[in-house]
Amino acid sequence: MKYPIPRRSADALGAIRGKPTNPGLIFDRFAPDWGDAPSKNEVAAWKKAGLQAVIDHRADSSLLEAYKIRWETVVKDCHAVPFSMKTDWRFIAGLGNKGPLEVGFTFDRYGFPILPGSSVKGLARAGAREKYGVPDDTDHPEFIAVFGSTPKSGEDDSVAATGKAIFFDAIPAHIPQIQMDIMNPHYPDYYQKKAFPTDWQSPIPVFFLTVAPGQEFCFAVGWRGRLDVELQDKAVEWLKFGLEDLGAGAKTSAGYGYFT
Repeated sequence: MKYPIPRRSADALGAIRGKPTNPGLIFDRFAPDWGDAPSKNEVAAWKKAGLQAVIDHRADSSLLEAYKIRWETVVKDCHAVPFSMKTDWRFIAGLGNKGPLEVGFTFDRYGFPILPGSSVKGLARAGAREKYGVPDDTDHPEFIAVFGSTPKSGEDDSVAATGKAIFFDAIPAHIPQIQMDIMNPHYPDYYQKKAFPTDWQSPIPVFFLTVAPGQEFCFAVGWRGRLDVELQDKAVEWLKFGLEDLGAGAKTSAGYGYFT
């Protein structure tokens, strides 16, 4: 396989093999040039090899420890309620993101899998509506206090309000194990060429990255302004329900993304 990168970059990649590095950088910048593959089956194999390289380049544990110290400091300053949960099964963040291997995955800048704060907030909103019956409108006072509000149709943008709750990125407590998974569409011509889904079409496997089961992640919900402990506790409760019963990330309907 060839890598479409300058020779010095290729030499640098070879020099760090077996050492702690940044898997996110490998995922984004060091994908094999699968455009030269002689067949569709070879394309799948080359993409799989590119993802395996990401798994093989393990992240730097000392960097994660320093990152956690900074995260915990900011969390404390924002009157946050930190807690940890573990992946019940595999977890995928950012599967729909664009990338050189045509499958996405969310790494932070240091190469650790994370669940972005915006996704954490969205999951808490969904938890509030699903279990506790919070209406899906901007007139509910607790909903506005926690999540903020958006202008209604025809209103000026100035009426928007920022929620008091601060939902931090969820970060791994330890270097998480990354595993490869596979989707195997049985009707590729149906998806790519709008042909009928006939049984004689050859499945083309699609490989993607996941976080393994049993991996611990740190969550935190902070607060802006005067602390309202009761509402903050509700925000945490809504988030925990979302993580346990709704699932985070992609493919939750297939059992991915649940926490315990």
